[in-house]
Amino acid sequence: MAMLSVSHSAEMATCVICHAPLSAHQARIAKFCHRADCRWQYALLQKKHQVCRVCGRPLSMQEWTSGICAAPDCRRVAIAQQAHEYHKRQVQREQQLWEQAGQLRQQVLNRFGVGEPDTFQLAVVPAAIHRITRLPASRRREFRDYLKPLTDRAVALPAIPVVEPDSTMESASMQETRLSAASGSACACCQGYCCRGGAYTHAYLGVETLQRYVAARPDQPPDQILAAYLRYIGKETSEGSCVYQRADGCSLPREMRATICNNFYCGGLREFRAKVPATGPVRGFFVAMTDNEICRAALVDEEQMLMMSAPPAPRD
Repeated sequence: MAMLSVSHSAEMATCVICHAPLSAHQARIAKFCHRADCRWQYALLQKKHQVCRVCGRPLSMQEWTSGICAAPDCRRVAIAQQAHEYHKRQVQREQQLWEQAGQLRQQVLNRFGVGEPDTFQLAVVPAAIHRITRLPASRRREFRDYLKPLTDRAVALPAIPVVEPDSTMESASMQETRLSAASGSACACCQGYCCRGGAYTHAYLGVETLQRYVAARPDQPPDQILAAYLRYIGKETSEGSCVYQRADGCSLPREMRATICNNFYCGGLREFRAKVPATGPVRGFFVAMTDNEICRAALVDEEQMLMMSAPPAPRD
């Protein structure tokens, strides 16, 4: 790596080996003086990687591991270089994963003899990696203690009006229904990455959600509402995720979920939905990825879905 010009002070430059003063010309071309011994010692330090990667000054023993001297300017430059290299590697890795995703789509479509591959829009979603574990009784009790005062309050508040569907929006609703089916398939491919937030927010449930539930069932008392929500909590859940998340998805019916659970779409899914044509079939090839690999894929044609595990990534 070429040494960068970093000024540690305004003092006269000196040889980094013998500390003899350097002329302006010498300081511009090297860190050491004209003495053969200094040149030899500096070359040896370079060979051992014991000079600062930024300014070229010899390092103390404590600085050998980092390869950077203690000068603040050098530290700042080194951090910027590391950030740049990390970003570069991330961009390269993302490009490689997208290429793998495109190749996987083509392989799957070829295998099933599906024509018009471009009609199956390629979309990348996160991949949730969860372990199914037994739900601790303490989490069940904590959830119940959180939900009980909410149900009492939802029943005590004035009822919210039930919004009837607008017949003029029928065509838009039909398109949304088709999009929702495809979006649900994408979420099944992901397996609940965004549901992790529900572990710390009690499934995002609030008074507004419960008021909506009460409005559709005005005769139910608070204890029955509470029992209805607790009924869908199983004995097992995804570790570190929402209490309602199971191996086969969310156990809570859609009409009982928080608004954010029904309306949230990750970046990849939002991009997919924005690109779906207004007419024609809703098709997609969803690839669920972690930062480093493709985990799952789903071929979706309207309400039909074919889920598959990703093949091993090719070795470099």
